[in-house]
Amino acid sequence: RKNVIAEGEGGPAPTEARPPLEEEPGVLHVYEWAGYEAKWIWRDYARKGYPEPKFAFFTNTEQAIAKTTGGYRWDISHPETEYIQDYVNLGLIQPWDTSLISNWPDLNPALEAFGQLDGKQYEIVTDWGYSGVIIRTDHVDPSINSYSYLFDDALEGKISWFDTPWILIQAGLVLGVESDVFDMSPDDLDACKRYCIEKKKNLHSIWVDFTQMWDDVRQGNVWAAYAWQDAWMVLREEVPVAYIKPKEGVLSWAEGLVLHAESENYHHAHEYADAWASPQVGTRLTSLWGYGHSNLDIDLSVLDPEVIEVFGLDDPIGSLSEPASLIGRHLPNRDAYNRAWDEVKAA
Repeated sequence: RKNVIAEGEGGPAPTEARPPLEEEPGVLHVYEWAGYEAKWIWRDYARKGYPEPKFAFFTNTEQAIAKTTGGYRWDISHPETEYIQDYVNLGLIQPWDTSLISNWPDLNPALEAFGQLDGKQYEIVTDWGYSGVIIRTDHVDPSINSYSYLFDDALEGKISWFDTPWILIQAGLVLGVESDVFDMSPDDLDACKRYCIEKKKNLHSIWVDFTQMWDDVRQGNVWAAYAWQDAWMVLREEVPVAYIKPKEGVLSWAEGLVLHAESENYHHAHEYADAWASPQVGTRLTSLWGYGHSNLDIDLSVLDPEVIEVFGLDDPIGSLSEPASLIGRHLPNRDAYNRAWDEVKAA
């Protein structure tokens, strides 16, 4: 592992020392979650006449880090805040110049703090939400209100996990392990791995494509699935579903935009981030997907009150605070979690 060199010691050049925008290549390469290529997210960027970005997609952030470490190049990516330390340790990203982002003063400072490291803003935090459970209420009792839905023998063949080591953390919450679920002891992590392997027989699938998971819930193939809010937003009008924020504490996330350490589109990247940070994007993000947004100028009164209430979008910091919510933190032994998860999948 290498560390990012401090600015002024061979690290990223200050903004004024960089080529002007018109001398940059111009075509942004954005490494994203599928769905976030939607043009309404970067419409303000397009309206300024900049070239259409090129998008590539990752399944989870562990995959994105591994591919980037292997030499894959992009300008902007969109990880959860708990991975910022990993990106910085590997020398993969550089800080943003927030003075170039006109919407910056309107972004929630408590959320933006999640994107800071050593006094530098390595991530422009844009959106936040939960990794909860969606259930079919015509088959599953919502009052159980637990991550145990994802491991329940009574639901054999009707459960779907997402392809993420966070399944191990959810297992740790169900088992009530003694160590911190984000920094489990080797014995606790092994217990969670063995529990997941034991319960894997109950799975219908491990999903990678969220739309396939939606279809499985819609068709009744799956009665309980690891899910983000968008699943409930889409399915609530079609089939009887509930979105569960479990009593153990729902795993939550904040994520945003990071800038590759070797990007040649520094100014274009800041323009793109500014478009993403607008209140108009935030309003649509919530109305379509149920996610929260960091811009404080969003008019919540124009949004569905049920969505605001179910997801606690009127109080992002309260909604992301313990004990009701466990926001993702840096995993000091992430490699051990990844190895354990690979063993679960291979079992």
